[in-house]
Amino acid sequence: MEGTRISKSPVKGRASAIVLILCLVIMIVCSAVGHMIQTNWGAVTTQEITFTTDVGATVHAKLYIPDSATAQTPAPAVILCHGYTASLDAMEPNAVELSRRGYVVLAMDAYGHGESTLPPDGYSQVEMGNVLNYAPDLGTYSALQQLANYDFVDLTKIGMLGHSMGTAAIQEGAYLAYTKWQAAYNAALAEATAAGQDEVTAATTAYAAAMGSGIVLPGSMVLTGYNYNVRNINDLTYNNVTAENGVFPLYAAPVNMCTIQGTYDEFTEFLWGVADASQYTTSFKFAYGTGGATNVPSGTYFMYGDASATPLSREEAAAAAASAALTMVPIRAAYSFEGTHSDTYYDRTAIAYGLDFFDITLRGGLSTVDPYDQVWHGRAACGLIGLIATLVAFVAMALTLLKLPFFATIVRPVLPSLSTVQGGKGALKYAILYVIFLLPAPLLYYWLIGYPYYMQPQWFMFVTKFMPNHFFNMAPMNSLMLFNLVVGVIFLVLYLLVFFLIARKTGARFEHTGLKLPVVQVLKSLLLAVVSFGIIYAVVYACSGISGTEFSFFKFNLMPMDGAHWIAFFKYLPVWFLFFLLVGVIYNSLTRINNAPAWVSYLLTAVVSCGGLAVMFAYDYGTLFATGVRGIQYIPGTTSAEWISANAFAYPTALAGIMLFGLLFILPVTAVMSRVLHKKTGNVWLGSFLSAFIALTFTISHMVISVL
Repeated sequence: MEGTRISKSPVKGRASAIVLILCLVIMIVCSAVGHMIQTNWGAVTTQEITFTTDVGATVHAKLYIPDSATAQTPAPAVILCHGYTASLDAMEPNAVELSRRGYVVLAMDAYGHGESTLPPDGYSQVEMGNVLNYAPDLGTYSALQQLANYDFVDLTKIGMLGHSMGTAAIQEGAYLAYTKWQAAYNAALAEATAAGQDEVTAATTAYAAAMGSGIVLPGSMVLTGYNYNVRNINDLTYNNVTAENGVFPLYAAPVNMCTIQGTYDEFTEFLWGVADASQYTTSFKFAYGTGGATNVPSGTYFMYGDASATPLSREEAAAAAASAALTMVPIRAAYSFEGTHSDTYYDRTAIAYGLDFFDITLRGGLSTVDPYDQVWHGRAACGLIGLIATLVAFVAMALTLLKLPFFATIVRPVLPSLSTVQGGKGALKYAILYVIFLLPAPLLYYWLIGYPYYMQPQWFMFVTKFMPNHFFNMAPMNSLMLFNLVVGVIFLVLYLLVFFLIARKTGARFEHTGLKLPVVQVLKSLLLAVVSFGIIYAVVYACSGISGTEFSFFKFNLMPMDGAHWIAFFKYLPVWFLFFLLVGVIYNSLTRINNAPAWVSYLLTAVVSCGGLAVMFAYDYGTLFATGVRGIQYIPGTTSAEWISANAFAYPTALAGIMLFGLLFILPVTAVMSRVLHKKTGNVWLGSFLSAFIALTFTISHMVISVL
């Protein structure tokens, strides 16, 4: 009836609050259940620790202490070190599985990662030639020595497991430990000889003195997603290493080692020197690390120095590993599994290989739990479900607060989009524009991202388009920032051309962009975004602090940040906001179609945010899975003869490809967020602010700090 006012359904009006409460409950439940799985339902105690390393850095780590590990029954222990751009939470599957099998686990944040600091300027290590600001062990040596503080650890049974960068680091940590032990032995031997002892007695005295020096030595190492650390004998660096000039620093150390490599590892040619990861055991670096063996079948145990790699049974391998410190002939093993570089973190088979190798080398072959009996999947599922609930909670909180009179003033009528599709000709025009906006990201991604690996303590500094400095001090974030800037400028030009050359002719005005809002209301939008983001992120902190678990899965993370990361957050924020403001305008005033169902506009918005990147990713990795070699193997501009002569090799796209995993997740999520908030407010400001906060936190919370 005319003049009758139809009120909203009470349930519909409370929908955002109901969703918010549900998300908060899910977050809390996932955190609690994740904690129970992480601690084996109370049978393992976790403890956050920090310690100062030999070069003055502060390392953050997490201890997993099984109830069976006591001063009366000390247990074997394993050091875990993650890969580049990750933190200790990435090693959680291994930590969960090792600790529930009775191993003490120390999972650490490497220098500049997670909550660990970089060493202060001016450090050096005698064993590394006193080279200034060079400590390639990334804190792993000091982590080894930290184990001496715990009477529940059996210091004669110590293992180390690393992934990628972490694999390089644990080898350096082991090298430092054995070099220091050798120095203690040599000093004691010289003293005993000078005191008149005969050769045998002096050697026995020196050995006892070295063993009593307190230096913790690893007896077993699992190397995943990385090669044996083969150095250039001419300058002891890892540059320009060949079969003619290579040397393996740990060749004389009685350390049992295995390698675990994915058959589709993106870094294989760069690290092992072979194009197909399934052939990594044919590499000269593999031969150096094994004492001459090559082309070894997966799952083979053999003795170091046995070039024919005569297979050992599991029992023979356990016996040989136990006597390695006496015979000075440790064992080697090689494993392959069906997966990519990053899959090593979360692959059941890869994890089982590592578990079994530690059982063989640290427990004489005894397996308390079958290596394939794994429960970490539940913890990972809790991380993923909690992460999704957190992302939804950000928007639900904003929509709930939007009902308050103070914030309700930012709401405006939703104006029509610039796009109305009528007939086949109209659909074709829209499709052409849609594809044009999809093209810049995939065409420029690998070129702009480059190879942003910059670990100053390792002296691994690759030329990227935007090198880190003391202000913008995170190499991967610099690459993402450059990508946002360049692609953003292209989007702006394209949008202005569409707006002035096409849309204005159909009556479009500035109001249709969703930008027209009084300054006071823009500030209210900012305040609403800050409050919504802050409240939910505080819950993330609370869940982490109480349960010790994070909302993370694979390359997807929303984690608490330390002070250094918060400082970096505000430095990078302006570029992230400008980018998401621009794409928010495109999503809501150009991508959505006036005369299409709402779900179509949501789908179009999600696809336009990452569709071009997704197609590129599908081609790149589809080729990898089909042929063993990626479709886009090298960064454009680095394959010329001039470049290679100046830089020794063409830069692989592997690191940029791995970073793309996270973007393909967060970009469509924030695009849908932007669309939802625009639909509710009629402007793009709230969605742009909140999307920028969320996307930046998603990318920066686990990211490496490259320089001080």
